[in-house]
Amino acid sequence: MPISTKKMLPAFALTNVDVFDGDKVLNNQVIVIEGQTIKSVAPMESVTSLPEIQIASPGLLATAGFIDLQLNGCGGVLLNSAIEEKTLTVMNHTNLISGTTQYLPTLVTSSQADLCKAVELVEGLKNPEEQGILGLHLEGPFINKKKKGAHAQQYIRELDTAAADYLTEHKSAVKVLTVAPECVSQEVINKLTSAGIIVSMGHTNATYEQLENKQGIVMATHLYNAMTPLTSREPGAVGYVLNHRPYSGIIVDGIHSDFAAVRLAHEHLGERLFMVTDAVTPAGTDLTEFDMAGTAAFVSQGKCHFADGTIAGASITMIKGIHNLIDKVGLSREEALRMASLYPAQAVNMAHQYGRIKAGYKANITLLNADNEVNSVYQMGRRFNP
Repeated sequence: MPISTKKMLPAFALTNVDVFDGDKVLNNQVIVIEGQTIKSVAPMESVTSLPEIQIASPGLLATAGFIDLQLNGCGGVLLNSAIEEKTLTVMNHTNLISGTTQYLPTLVTSSQADLCKAVELVEGLKNPEEQGILGLHLEGPFINKKKKGAHAQQYIRELDTAAADYLTEHKSAVKVLTVAPECVSQEVINKLTSAGIIVSMGHTNATYEQLENKQGIVMATHLYNAMTPLTSREPGAVGYVLNHRPYSGIIVDGIHSDFAAVRLAHEHLGERLFMVTDAVTPAGTDLTEFDMAGTAAFVSQGKCHFADGTIAGASITMIKGIHNLIDKVGLSREEALRMASLYPAQAVNMAHQYGRIKAGYKANITLLNADNEVNSVYQMGRRFNP
């Protein structure tokens, strides 16, 4: 069921609910929500008055809604294939089913016309936060052809001053830009970072030394994938990430990275490591074939791929990733939830409003049962029942 678009929301309370506030679990709490904001979180026994609307939630854990910073598509749609608001609506609806309340719609390497269309689409949204959108992630086209992965080679191009000027002029829409640092000048990186655009290294063939000689790279896109590996004589991009610890996204599907590799990354990066899905069209569906921006793609045992075997995005959801972090990687429930909410909020400098259940924060709340399945979701104070 779609979320209502009515603006005025009555105050209400979630009662008798356990709360993971981002630091620890608090038992038998009450969360009071007014409009789009959490007004208070307090023990049930300490509360003397409550709003008229009360939703009893015993046995459930309230955690901050999940935040996916790399989402190409889901629910049968792909941003690259249909750059329109209808696509974003489907993506948001599919996200909510899996507990994801915020995301960065992600456009992979495309033509200049499509890049501009995506930027203008997000820029033109009237209430992007109410649709779960925190900005756009442009994954390319300013990458290295040698590490293109599933990206269309014909659209890979140089990030020159003119392109950087366009992006900075539209900085309100562009949150993250993935580039191959060895293919971009320091002058251009400086221009982007000065505008507040987060520059992420990805699809890169850079050496460790090349990366050390660049400043302003504060994030890494899908760690381990489409980057130079760590070896004894050349630490590469992976070695740079593990040593310099930029915020790093990682896909926890057991396909893009072995679960032992995820564990190793977490041991080195801690709160600098956040989970992403890198999901494409089939995520949240039972599709076995799909169109990946003009190329036929398939799903085999959870792996999205082209006919030649090249990985083409993922079919995982955030809640499945949390299960994998707990069951396969061996993290605590609390740390898995932080990797899906608090850490991505920190990575995009929005942890003052997102990623915690705390007074003054946005009312984005996912309620989980004891088996870590999604019971219900609140996005900017509005309830969504999966």
